[in-house]
Amino acid sequence: MVNAARSHVAHYTALITFVVIVFTSFYPFTGWAYSGRPLFEFLGYPLPYYFRVFDNAVNFIVYLPLGFALALTCRPRIMGWLLAVLLCGLASLLVEFGQQFLPSRVSSNLDMLYNAAGGALGATLAVSPLFRRLWHRIWRARQRYFRSETAADYAVVLIALWFVTQLDPSVPLFGVVVRPLGLPQPFVSPLENPMLFLLLVEAGSVMLHLLAVLLFVTAFLADRRYYARAVMLVMLLPWLLKMMTAGALLKPMALFEWISFNVMTGLSAGFLLVWLFTRFPPLVQAVVALLALAGTRVLAAMWPLTRSDEEMLSLFRWHYGHLANMNALIAFLSQLWPYAALATLLGLLWQSASQRKA
Repeated sequence: MVNAARSHVAHYTALITFVVIVFTSFYPFTGWAYSGRPLFEFLGYPLPYYFRVFDNAVNFIVYLPLGFALALTCRPRIMGWLLAVLLCGLASLLVEFGQQFLPSRVSSNLDMLYNAAGGALGATLAVSPLFRRLWHRIWRARQRYFRSETAADYAVVLIALWFVTQLDPSVPLFGVVVRPLGLPQPFVSPLENPMLFLLLVEAGSVMLHLLAVLLFVTAFLADRRYYARAVMLVMLLPWLLKMMTAGALLKPMALFEWISFNVMTGLSAGFLLVWLFTRFPPLVQAVVALLALAGTRVLAAMWPLTRSDEEMLSLFRWHYGHLANMNALIAFLSQLWPYAALATLLGLLWQSASQRKA
């Protein structure tokens, strides 16, 4: 069994949260310029400066998980709390300092206060008796349901992160490629029937994505009796996420943009392959998941159509600039996830081989 004290899930969660904060703070990473004003002038701005309820709420909430995770990386509790508050404050200072060089961003001492407050509350929740007990229950579930290899720590974080990649309702369910609006779009087809080519690539990428994600999950489970529940969860939860986000964000005419005949075809074929390969040992499932992930990258490179950000945003009824940042973040995580999953699966295979030699 995995000892919770030796595990690094909290470290990985803190790192991923910090990457998300940096990405959303500096996206689209263009237009860097120095205004010539004093570099730390923003620290002395009169309060409140650049006050927006939505911005302040986001600044507070986004640092909650960072403070929570950082507080769990160190013992005793008071040291973990102090470390979390210090690092959250330092991260906020670095972000606000860097935003001075982006004309589209505003550096604000009020943002720093909200960031620090969110990090401090997250750290306080992490060291409180109630949440310590909750965290212990989470760890007992991790020990019960997942393999003992430390690569499973990465897997737990990546499984949670994968659900985040499904939050954009304008991207197909389990989608790897996205059709642009306003077809037909000219492209060179290697097949005589270009629509058949698009179907094969789109449905094939969905099939491989479903196969890769489900086998990624089952390969890290500790026992075969958990397979059915895990597969149903990973199949149904993205449906619920897509329906909820579509209802909240998309225009009525685009409510089902995330599902199509090609997507359903790919999901059906992928589910049959999952049913077949879950009959094999976990390490075989890991190898198949590796191959399926590589296959999604190949099909993504073969996809001949392009979709602009303006087209995607036109489907939404929410027009704030934060929407573009959210979509860009989800797209970034979607591109990053397969490579992180590949590395984690290779880690599982390496650790399993080392244990056999020992």
